[in-house]
Amino acid sequence: MRKLTLVLMFLTLAGQLTLNAQTKNIPPALKGNGQVFFYEDFNWGDPTDPKGWKMPDGYKLIDPDDTGYNFKWMPYDSIRAQFAMEPPFESTSGRNGYLGLPLAIYNEFKDPTITVNNSIEFPHFNCSGHATVIVRYETHFMNGGPGLQELKVSVDGGTRWAIYDVGFGVQHKDRPNDASPGKPVIFEANISEVAAGQPDVIIQLHYGETSWYFWVLDDFQLAEAWDYDLRLKHFTAAWDNGDPETPMTPFNMIPKSQLNGTLGLFNWESSVLNFGEYDQEDVYLDLTISKNNQQIWHKTTETIDLSTGYLDTLKITDKFIPEEFGHYKVTYDFKTGMNEQTPENNKSEYIFHVNDSIYSTSDDTPDLAWSYLFERYGPIEKLSCEDYFTGSILPIYKDCEVSSISTYIMGGLADGLIDFQFQLWLKPQEGDDLTPVKVLVTDMMTLDSSMFNTWITMPFSKDGETEFLQAGDLVYAGISQWDMHTDYLTRRAKGLKIGTDRTLKMVGPTTIGLYDGNIEEGMGAFSGRRNLMCRLNLNDHSNLIDGIDPLISTASLGQNYPNPFNGSTDIAYELVNGTDVTFEIMDLTGRKVKVLHEGFRPAGKHTLNLDASGLEAGVYYYTIKAGVLNQTKQMVIY
Repeated sequence: MRKLTLVLMFLTLAGQLTLNAQTKNIPPALKGNGQVFFYEDFNWGDPTDPKGWKMPDGYKLIDPDDTGYNFKWMPYDSIRAQFAMEPPFESTSGRNGYLGLPLAIYNEFKDPTITVNNSIEFPHFNCSGHATVIVRYETHFMNGGPGLQELKVSVDGGTRWAIYDVGFGVQHKDRPNDASPGKPVIFEANISEVAAGQPDVIIQLHYGETSWYFWVLDDFQLAEAWDYDLRLKHFTAAWDNGDPETPMTPFNMIPKSQLNGTLGLFNWESSVLNFGEYDQEDVYLDLTISKNNQQIWHKTTETIDLSTGYLDTLKITDKFIPEEFGHYKVTYDFKTGMNEQTPENNKSEYIFHVNDSIYSTSDDTPDLAWSYLFERYGPIEKLSCEDYFTGSILPIYKDCEVSSISTYIMGGLADGLIDFQFQLWLKPQEGDDLTPVKVLVTDMMTLDSSMFNTWITMPFSKDGETEFLQAGDLVYAGISQWDMHTDYLTRRAKGLKIGTDRTLKMVGPTTIGLYDGNIEEGMGAFSGRRNLMCRLNLNDHSNLIDGIDPLISTASLGQNYPNPFNGSTDIAYELVNGTDVTFEIMDLTGRKVKVLHEGFRPAGKHTLNLDASGLEAGVYYYTIKAGVLNQTKQMVIY
């Protein structure tokens, strides 16, 4: 257990904040109720000003190196430059503009580039009537390298500064909380220790130590804290594979055939921050595991006392060993003996599955569309990127037969110049040469826009031997791409994108990258700190129907698109469990005119491309038969 003085809180913006856009300075009110007493929406657009905007009195731009790389008002528009293609910032009041520092525009086509070292200072605040002070704003950014982003607070005219790191711990080309481009996250800091009760509080935001790419923020607030407000800061667990020196991130889906009665999850860890005004007593972590909505495992930590502004990390080391098919939900919940006013932010949960055939570290929901070529696009003179592989790291605990790989495709330039295939690599575990070896591949496919936001599954080309893996093997299952665009900026900005998952904080690398003879691995690598949506599918269909947690998902058949259509159309469907899939096409009389056998498909989202070029114009019905799923929808051919 470790205890740190920490006054920062990061939250993903899940919904819109209800704010009064006209509120600037609000007189002190009752304490302990989260009262907002200052709000700035950066509605600074002014068409009468030559530069199109005007900064209100009291704000100050600080440019010690005289570079001109200042914060500025930015309209609701994209950031487009040589190395940036960002959509508008979707903050709460983003439509009226926001504050930003567009480094990618400032440094466009410059060699050498200039490193930013700029700040903006807010009007001085009178906090003498406030016993607590919370800083909160919505933000998004991306840096070249880690960068330096700071919130600075002074109460003595700038002689001394309290400095808070507001960079979310991101690394090179990462985004705060892995948020999708344009999506805001919330930064919060409790600065009461410095600012509460002070008559002259100076606040600055500082950006430094990088020359790329941008920082935007909006809806800046000062507020009072709640009396009693615990916040769950992070949660994680580890997979115990018998080697305590090598922590592993738990699997989201693991075949039952890979379990041996000793493998399991342990080191359940979560941190809690006292964000309220008063100390909290008898705080403890409550951990439960439920299977198909029935609680089956329950552990708690000892209680602690937590002073305001302090963070503590609690851990449960007991191991849970899953043994049966099912959907398991893990709930972390911090409880207290005090009158907690915001219990909704004390809790987090995640779900993992024991199934028959799917082996995966990620869940079904993408958090970010990620392109390996965003970093590994090559030098200017390179004319293509061929056979660039990224995949999931999967240990084999028992002998098994593998059948296919599934990958969640999210985007890329679908102009016929990007091909891909799925590959399985074997990492030798002994001998002089430990270089990974490519052992199984699928057919090649050309990237098409109909694949976007869909699980694509392709079977291996088998030889009757290599598809059989042995206990103790370590394999990499993933996707390799051939991007033939000769322009490196096109490869960088519009390379093939796949989904990544950040549900659970990683304790060890889950991904590896292989390109041009290089091996990229480890948590510090560009690919290594991602959890890719790549699955290895085993040839095991022993659990076609399983108890289903209604909180997780339901099987469904989507409406074909386009509809009406001529030629071909796409039909999306989703499976809760892996099963054989058949589609039947019938005309208005109920006569079957086409039957399509998709074969076995794993749980997840899929798309069927229906070629109806041989059918006459008219109304038809399509029916999916997949395990317990039997649904029919109408389509029209013109």
